[in-house]
Amino acid sequence: MTRTTPARRRCGFTLVELLIVITIIGTLAALLLPAIFAAMELADRTVCANNLRQLGLAVQLYLKDHDGYFFPLRYKSDPNHWYYGYGEPYGSKPEGERILDRTKAFLYPYTESYDSIELCPSFAKYGRYKAKYKGAWWTYGINKVLSPDNARPENLRNISEIRPRDAQRTVIFADAANVNDWQAPASRTNPLIEEWHYVLPPDYSAFDSPHVHFRHAGRANVLFADWHVEAVGPAAGSFDPRLPEARIGYFDPAEVLFAPGGTP
Repeated sequence: MTRTTPARRRCGFTLVELLIVITIIGTLAALLLPAIFAAMELADRTVCANNLRQLGLAVQLYLKDHDGYFFPLRYKSDPNHWYYGYGEPYGSKPEGERILDRTKAFLYPYTESYDSIELCPSFAKYGRYKAKYKGAWWTYGINKVLSPDNARPENLRNISEIRPRDAQRTVIFADAANVNDWQAPASRTNPLIEEWHYVLPPDYSAFDSPHVHFRHAGRANVLFADWHVEAVGPAAGSFDPRLPEARIGYFDPAEVLFAPGGTP
């Protein structure tokens, strides 16, 4: 009697089948990745907008306690006490090593979540970064027209100066950053991005540079004086030429206001 040897089962894929599977996976990834990245960006933009809303609530409480007057960037009487905290003086330590005491920030007593709302999650996506203080510290800029630098108490601005009809277009806070090309490790041949604390209109000063950071798919989140948050695009051709890929520029004066009274 002749025995028949059973045929062996074929295991695994043939080369052709494997190539087909790889092609299908690659096609699916090409289709899905843009949607995944868009969803991640939307999530970051939402967190950022919520940060600004929390800052808006803190500002409103501050204004209520100070008869409607805004805080300055810093008081003339104490140049190391900024609105975002008390910092060790410039030049006292190398950039990125100075200590910032956030508990001295003007808004610190007005929100329990201050330490978690000061940083936009999208800021870290832009490379070529230079630290200013030890650790991350601030990624939103106050409207410098409302919060002047080196201010005396009699020079402070009041929320009542903003006309009701202009409130929905007047900037309080916005996404901010700065291009630094003068403090090591930055240089003119190696400009770097750093966190920043104010934003301003294009005609504010010939000696200043743009600070609005359009980091959310080419738009910047803005807290307006009616306390709503909205993403706004840049003025055409306004990106800082020293590092245009960082998308740091100006708002279009036709879209937003900085000065009370309706003047862009």
